[in-house]
Amino acid sequence: MLDDEILNNIFENNYEKIENTISKEYHNKIKNIETEDKEERANIKMSIICELYYKEGFKEGVNFVINSMRK
Repeated sequence: MLDDEILNNIFENNYEKIENTISKEYHNKIKNIETEDKEERANIKMSIICELYYKEGFKEGVNFVINSMRK
């Protein structure tokens, strides 16, 4: 299992890059929401955010494992 300090360092080093990627994708995806219902729009936006954070976290985890294996 990974040490909490290592995980925190990984997070801090990649936080800005991850946030920028998520922000760009989020704004592109919300442009495609067609519904006018405020509650439904809010739910769709929340699901988009959840999906993007999940995908970016998974990508970062895979990249970390690959880089660790190379060392």
